[in-house]
Amino acid sequence: MPKVEKRKRVVLTFKQKVDTCRRLEKGKNRKLIMQDFGIGSSTIYDIKAQAKQNIVTLQQKRVETLDKVLYEGFCLKRFEDAALSGPMLQQKAKEFAMKMSIGESCHFSDGWLHSFKNCHGIRLLDVSGEAKSIDIPSAEEFNDRYDSLC
Repeated sequence: MPKVEKRKRVVLTFKQKVDTCRRLEKGKNRKLIMQDFGIGSSTIYDIKAQAKQNIVTLQQKRVETLDKVLYEGFCLKRFEDAALSGPMLQQKAKEFAMKMSIGESCHFSDGWLHSFKNCHGIRLLDVSGEAKSIDIPSAEEFNDRYDSLC
């Protein structure tokens, strides 16, 4: 009896799984998909069963990217001594979400704003007040002297 070679184990990337789901939705032949990726029929069924979860994961990654971009923009504006309010942050978040094609699934409420601020340690400070008027070289010199005394 001839030996049948066992198919090698193939691990698909997230992008390949999403591509497989899209092909299945378009009605592509399962056998062609199996040949293209070198996977078995049970893998196709597993990917199809997990399709909804994969889409949610993809949206979460986009939201994380949105969060990162928004925080970097906030830091840049803060560095420029620009005053930023909560509604301004919410508006910028909506604009970025529309550009990233995730605007429909995100709601930038006051609760979202509170969570965003807590996550990044943002608090209400006077941008042009006493906290910004510190003489940095003098403060560094004081820290050096203090460290040498201890």
